[in-house]
Amino acid sequence: MAKEDTVPGGLLSKVVRFVRNPSVDWSELDALGDNRESQYTRQKLKEMIERKRRNDFVRKREFDQLRKLRRKEASPDVAYDDARAQTSFLSTGLGERSERAETLRKINAIEQQMSQQWWKAHGNAPPTPTRPAPLAEEVSEPAATPGETTLPPPVSGAEAASWHDPLQAFAPTAPAGLRVDSLVNSEVPSALFTGENAAYPFTASALEAGVGAADGPREEKFVHEPDLEEAAILFANADYAGAGRCLANVLKQHEQDDPEQQHEIWMTLFDLYRATGEQASFDALAIEYAARYGRSAPLWFSIPAQLGVEPVAESEGAAQRELHWNAPATLGQQSVAALQASLARSSPPWTLNWARLASIEAAALPALVELFGQWAGQKAELRLQGLAVLQKVLQAHTVADDREVDPQWWLLRMALLRLLREADEFEEVALDYCVTYEVSPPSWADPQCQLLGDEAPGGAFAEAGLDEQALADAGAVPTKAELTGEIEGDAQAQLEPLERLMRPGQPFVVACERLIRIDFAAVGSVLNWAANQQAQGRELHFRNLHRLVAVFFNVIGISEHAWVEPRKN
Repeated sequence: MAKEDTVPGGLLSKVVRFVRNPSVDWSELDALGDNRESQYTRQKLKEMIERKRRNDFVRKREFDQLRKLRRKEASPDVAYDDARAQTSFLSTGLGERSERAETLRKINAIEQQMSQQWWKAHGNAPPTPTRPAPLAEEVSEPAATPGETTLPPPVSGAEAASWHDPLQAFAPTAPAGLRVDSLVNSEVPSALFTGENAAYPFTASALEAGVGAADGPREEKFVHEPDLEEAAILFANADYAGAGRCLANVLKQHEQDDPEQQHEIWMTLFDLYRATGEQASFDALAIEYAARYGRSAPLWFSIPAQLGVEPVAESEGAAQRELHWNAPATLGQQSVAALQASLARSSPPWTLNWARLASIEAAALPALVELFGQWAGQKAELRLQGLAVLQKVLQAHTVADDREVDPQWWLLRMALLRLLREADEFEEVALDYCVTYEVSPPSWADPQCQLLGDEAPGGAFAEAGLDEQALADAGAVPTKAELTGEIEGDAQAQLEPLERLMRPGQPFVVACERLIRIDFAAVGSVLNWAANQQAQGRELHFRNLHRLVAVFFNVIGISEHAWVEPRKN
């Protein structure tokens, strides 16, 4: 019972409250403590509200005085002699004249900082010169709390005296749009940057370095004129005369446009003549260019001459070239389209190497089935290499009783077996196909093409006059990442050695200023290679392409995986 009495609110505490307040009824003693607590809380709330009002009033008075000072300073006709207002504002403990003068200097500094921020927020107004911040330090100040005024630290008398007329110590600022060299070469009195004001040597290189460190390089994606796409495709197919006529027609279509909008078309036509070594056509175009634009035409140079070869031949003999094609690691729809275009431009025998194949995209299967059927139905000579790799990929996707697999995989495997004249295995696969999907399989038909066996030149290495095995044994590493000359067929032999020059975390630049032409099959290899490098987190740049090749890269889609940068001259 004694423990219960000691609990707050028990009998003993109630008796104590009754002794202290004999006039209060016994039943109202419990509510007495609660009323006092609520009264205490209300009193605290009133004090907080009163303190906030007082702080708001003081802060409002300080800002009013600052606005008055700024208006008086901006008006040259009004004398700065309102001593009564200053005394009222500075009467919070400043009694001596020197302290009052120092406080006024601090207020001037605050006003200049506020004014500078205001001009920055309104870009159309002229900037106000301010005191420069120290170059070797970065000062971070906490935000001021309401009711407080943040003042800068005390300064020396000589430094404070220079604040009253900043224009005497600093040259006017330049708009942000001016070039660095014009800013550096402008005439500024040398006396302005002597003595105490000679804080830092001002050079163009230092300013440009600072801008580069702050903003970093800004690269713009190459966007081509859509009317140039047809000429780029004709050029890739070695139809140089057709590409020239197409560009001339595009130039005629745009002759009413603004001259600057036509400039890219002119430069593309110049690049065509440089790539084909046609100096006479280049000179005639240069005369027209100078008459239209009133300035000199671009300089002549021949890309074939830079490589030490004869000017590229016209497209008459293009169809007589043999095709040496190597399948990429991932065979996609675009790669199949590039292969079809190369087949249309070349004559048999066609050499197809499947040794690098790892997978086939589902979207490419119908086109491959159709292509294999065309080969089997025409009298053409084929040389197939790496067949074991292709068959292994197809077998992995043609498992009996697995209806989840796309039937196109089965059709492609049967088309390959027909091409290879494997009639018995064709019947077995056809039976599994019939049981799995419960549909009739394609019927067997004797192929019309002729297979030349697996004894063939070594793809693009042989086409370029290089011995692949000798290069592998010697461990040849190119000294420069570069694509040159005319690239036809598979380009993996030229692209893979470049990977040895790559450095982790650094953009990889492939120089293309001496690249003349690249056909559909080769550009498909470049597309797959660029996509593979992007998947591995590498940034790839094809730099200084002439414009027809740059547009062709954009049409194929290489610009989605790498930077396509045309030449500037």
